Amino acid sequence: MTEYPVVTIITVVLNAKTNLKKTVCSVAEQDYPKIEYLVIDGGSTDGSLDVIRDYHPAVISKWLSEKDDGIYSAMNKAGRMASGEWICFLNAGDVFVDSTIVGKVVETIQLQPEQPGIVYGNILIQKSPEEFMERQAQSPRNSHRMYFCHQSAFVRQSLVRQYPYDEHYKLSADLKFFKQCFYGNKRFVQFDFPVVIYDLSGLSNTERERGLRENIAVVKEMDSGWQKFGFLLRLYFVIYWRRLSGKY
Repeated sequence: MTEYPVVTIITVVLNAKTNLKKTVCSVAEQDYPKIEYLVIDGGSTDGSLDVIRDYHPAVISKWLSEKDDGIYSAMNKAGRMASGEWICFLNAGDVFVDSTIVGKVVETIQLQPEQPGIVYGNILIQKSPEEFMERQAQSPRNSHRMYFCHQSAFVRQSLVRQYPYDEHYKLSADLKFFKQCFYGNKRFVQFDFPVVIYDLSGLSNTERERGLRENIAVVKEMDSGWQKFGFLLRLYFVIYWRRLSGKY
């Protein structure tokens, strides 16, 4: 690796002191030499600010704590503050799979014959203290849902600023963002290795039906024709099946 682009890692947090510390420590362990780490706090009252102050400026480069309008509002603030060429949103509770992963991602980007706009990999799900299951991402496509984990993605800063997250959505603005990138002919590259250990307690898992209904709204806004019809059919079927199975 001859050049080291700055990579900005962003953590958005609200009242998640223990999870935040776990994520901060994961970033601190990275051996990549040019990391900018931003933490955007939504006005925590549980001691999260103590964690931020303890790790600033040695690990956390910049931080902000104030009331916001939700996770995408905080992500937009961070995107405007970021100076790195690449951005990774790593939620409180998520951690990188090991200390080399940021460097591995950058090295893999640099080996691409054409420079991408979005790169992403797989995730690990922790089933027990000793057991992890790898969840494979899917190949680049347009879809009715996220086909890779947002936390496993590295996105060019220019795209984060070109397509700010639509704060009208509370759970599915990332789906809209990546659809905008797809329709804008931005280049996606899939890596076949795990990037993060994913925390299953996030909103996208705990408020599944609400997220599906927001996906429906995104598809109605962004897609058209038979593809739109097919996406909507799948989403309505999943909601129906979840209700039939008692999963509200």
